[in-house]
Amino acid sequence: MPRVRTLIIGVPLCLTAVTALALWTVSRISSDKKNEMYIGSIGEPTTLNPLQAADSAAGAVTGVIFNGLLKYNADLVIEGDLAESWTMRQRSTFFFANPEEAVQAAANMEAQLVDRAALHLGKYSVDGDKLVLELTLPGVADSQKLAAMFGVAPLAAKTLGITAPKPLGDALEDFAAENPAARVVRVWTNGNLGEIVFLGDPDTVRAGLQKFLVARVGDKGLVLDDIVAPPFLAEPEVDFRLRDGVRWHDGAPFTSRDVRFTYNALMDDRVASPRKSDYELVLSLATPDERTVRVVYRRPFSPALESWMMSIMPAHLLEDLAPDQWPMKFNRAPVGTGPFKFAEWKTNQFVRVVRNDDYFRGSPHLGGIVFRVLPDPLTLRLAFETRQIDFWGVDPWAVGSFRQDDRFTLFSAPSNSYNYIGWNLRKPMFQDLRVRQALAHAVNIGQMIRYVLYGYGVQSTGIFTPEMWFFNPDIRPLAYDPQKARTLLAEAGWKPGPDGILEKDGQRFSFTLITNNGNAIRSDIATLVQADLKAIGIEVNVEMYEWAVFIKNFVNKGEFDAVVLGWALGQGFDQFQIWHSSQTGPEQLNMVAYQNPEADRLLQAIREEFDRETIIELCGELQQLIYDDQPYMFLFVPEGTSVMWKNAFRVYRPGPGGKWIDEPVTMTKAGWSHYLEWFYRPEYPPQQEN
Repeated sequence: MPRVRTLIIGVPLCLTAVTALALWTVSRISSDKKNEMYIGSIGEPTTLNPLQAADSAAGAVTGVIFNGLLKYNADLVIEGDLAESWTMRQRSTFFFANPEEAVQAAANMEAQLVDRAALHLGKYSVDGDKLVLELTLPGVADSQKLAAMFGVAPLAAKTLGITAPKPLGDALEDFAAENPAARVVRVWTNGNLGEIVFLGDPDTVRAGLQKFLVARVGDKGLVLDDIVAPPFLAEPEVDFRLRDGVRWHDGAPFTSRDVRFTYNALMDDRVASPRKSDYELVLSLATPDERTVRVVYRRPFSPALESWMMSIMPAHLLEDLAPDQWPMKFNRAPVGTGPFKFAEWKTNQFVRVVRNDDYFRGSPHLGGIVFRVLPDPLTLRLAFETRQIDFWGVDPWAVGSFRQDDRFTLFSAPSNSYNYIGWNLRKPMFQDLRVRQALAHAVNIGQMIRYVLYGYGVQSTGIFTPEMWFFNPDIRPLAYDPQKARTLLAEAGWKPGPDGILEKDGQRFSFTLITNNGNAIRSDIATLVQADLKAIGIEVNVEMYEWAVFIKNFVNKGEFDAVVLGWALGQGFDQFQIWHSSQTGPEQLNMVAYQNPEADRLLQAIREEFDRETIIELCGELQQLIYDDQPYMFLFVPEGTSVMWKNAFRVYRPGPGGKWIDEPVTMTKAGWSHYLEWFYRPEYPPQQEN
């Protein structure tokens, strides 16, 4: 493929043709540096409301405007943010045929207990026909081990999930009251969604509930699903103690009311938050006072703490506004509690934030940060080289030259991200597994890594990256094998047509591959894939769109054939939002409509597990399953490199024992920008603390 290779390798050698134009663009950017940091991006934020944003450009800005209850420290250990402390526990409730059996089970357990602490058992009590265990660590395993000591078999609790055509209201409570034989032990509703846990006969209860709900809410769109859950009530609880003295940027006090509002907004279908699934297992959220938040879950949810890193929103500004008013009143002028306050947004130019002198951790050293929107990677690089922006995510082809130049400091590490081609599984041509496997065999990913990444990356083997502690290292990537690809396509019924393009049932194997413009790596990926697939008789038309149009009109609506994209992952193992079959709707993250009942089961099991070794095992199974299914063509995990002008910034941050640490910018486990609020320009030294 000499023509494609020349195109890709030749890009860095042919930039002079457009350098003058790019320099003119850069020259329009003010060179008055002041005490600010300048960060460049080719993507403009879609919104500055973190409940609704899902793009990295928005995340970069909102990350300095808002805070969550918790956050990661530099070593990726969870610590308090808006919450100064928290505790976790779990109440596990077992049900018996009568009170006597419950008493006997408690006595048998007590007689066999050797090490209560090892099983995290605090107190226990008998309440009628129930035995209630209070555990200091959530999860299922400890409760199951304790149940093995009962000597009396508890009744199995079953769980039914309900999706109704309209809000359920009190329907489930009324069903429980009118049907005592169902022995309903808990109900939960949120709008059109509901759940009941019961001890009665499953077939009888399902039939009775179906009939009852048809009469109350109608049958169109009514769905009852068996929920995989422990056979007892396992209800974890997290108590957050909020910091005192935190204020919103407009001076209003931050309280538990804001946390309650944020949770309610996340669960509101009108908000359409892509993060809603992180909170769907919440049974209740209570605010006993202004500084206390108590969250109870319907069953163990191991990513619970990480989910509360979500930005908290100001109730006093939003709770009286309908969500459809937020774009006009808030989303382009947000108010947070973070180290920087929103100042200005000029569309397609920049977003500026300024120092929050009232920040609860202390005033940042920088006067502000400007997030500049630049039209293309060339302009981005030239803006960096002319010191119009302070950091640049180095293109792979340029890494070598920057490493050899002592004017710069480089920050490199294997990225926690991967690039992929997503096949829209709503399209018939991609629904045959043999076709998706053939596509994977037809593309030379090794060559892609050499020519697109200049060797700075490894082939992806699925939904996790090698840096994650739960990554499965035993998965072997599918090999580049065009002949095998042709064989699989023939088995799936695709035969060469008169023009050499494969056909089946009168349909040509032709599709459109879309991505965003301004991203050279994705453009090169599309070019290589187009060439490799043409070689086996598949026609690929490549289209590129401006980022906001690309996301809003195509990706978020699921209106595409195939898409070149990438995931920048967090540190958690929960992939429910991206892969669960319930997350395929508009604005949700399973945009390719992947559905596999076994994947759903594993995703649910991972969410309920707190034991590290079991999490590794389950994540390994999930990674292998999804890689085998090939809903994406998993391409590569790039090495990430950012570059800064040497000594452009230093860090002056709080250290242990109240001491302050003055140090160079360095790479931490959480990245080079972890201490962003404590960056300073040496020409604007901070006031030294003792």
